[in-house]
Amino acid sequence: MFPLLLACAAPLAPDKIGPDALTGAHDGEYSVPDWKDREFLLHLPPGYAVGTAIPVVFAFHGGGGEKEGVDRTGCAGGDTDADNCLLALADREGFAVVMPDGVDKPGIGKRSWNAGGGENGFRCVGGEACDSGSDDVAYVDRLLAEVRRAVSVDDDRVYATGISNGAAMTHRLACERADTFAAIAPVAGANQAEAVPGCAPTRPVPVLHIHGTEDPCWGWDGDIVTALCENDGDGRFTDVDTSMAGWRARNGCTGTTEEALPDAADDGTTATRVSGTGCVADTVLVRVDGGGHTWPGGWAYLGEDLIGLVAQDFSGNEEIWSFFEGHPRER
Repeated sequence: MFPLLLACAAPLAPDKIGPDALTGAHDGEYSVPDWKDREFLLHLPPGYAVGTAIPVVFAFHGGGGEKEGVDRTGCAGGDTDADNCLLALADREGFAVVMPDGVDKPGIGKRSWNAGGGENGFRCVGGEACDSGSDDVAYVDRLLAEVRRAVSVDDDRVYATGISNGAAMTHRLACERADTFAAIAPVAGANQAEAVPGCAPTRPVPVLHIHGTEDPCWGWDGDIVTALCENDGDGRFTDVDTSMAGWRARNGCTGTTEEALPDAADDGTTATRVSGTGCVADTVLVRVDGGGHTWPGGWAYLGEDLIGLVAQDFSGNEEIWSFFEGHPRER
């Protein structure tokens, strides 16, 4: 299920209605004008037709990752032929997937996103993107503009998801580009923009946040308990409760209700959906009790001693798409 890359990255077709416009099924690697070494992968499902507006899901890799590994992260057992992979789901449900690259640390190959922080006791998340002061919100703006040149994007159905540092980036996009992203679904990464640079979306944004209580990299309380997830600089991460309280306040929620998800696998985890009540935009936390720094239903990309348990009771990809599908942007 990995995309078939082009020989070298190139700009997209100039006219989405013209003879060179992209059609499904399609996989390609493309450059982002004015952003060196920040290519992206674009996946279009079978049956995509020029001129037909299509939902688009941005999927952000974690810190130290890269675009080529995004799909595998959510695949059962890391098998990119599995039915629950993001690209397989996109083919069935008819949405496009954009998988961008963060900022590369020269000579090391560990990419990252500038997802906020860096002041008032909060570390900047993360890595080279923070060290270089990369404006990754502007990068996403330019990337989406490039996609629109060749693909008929449904502007009311543009979404963002990601893991860890990539999850934090989705929070920042919801804070700063609420008019662009209809909803977000971060996994294992909270809202570092809560404090720095601050979060003031122009409209209420539906949020589905998935997080394990035993996450050793982005701890529930904001702690890091493994050197694996340290990055340059000092400070703390935003904790999950503070992050969700911020979204509930911005989305006008008045309380919460809890619902246990089916405990379908003997995997050492259980999951509970914590939903805001009275909200003007749905605000949901899926608390994975016992879960680690992992994508539910996905790949144990490192040992349990480093990243914790992978929940197998549900597919994170399917939970996320179900949320996105029900939340087009409201005008």
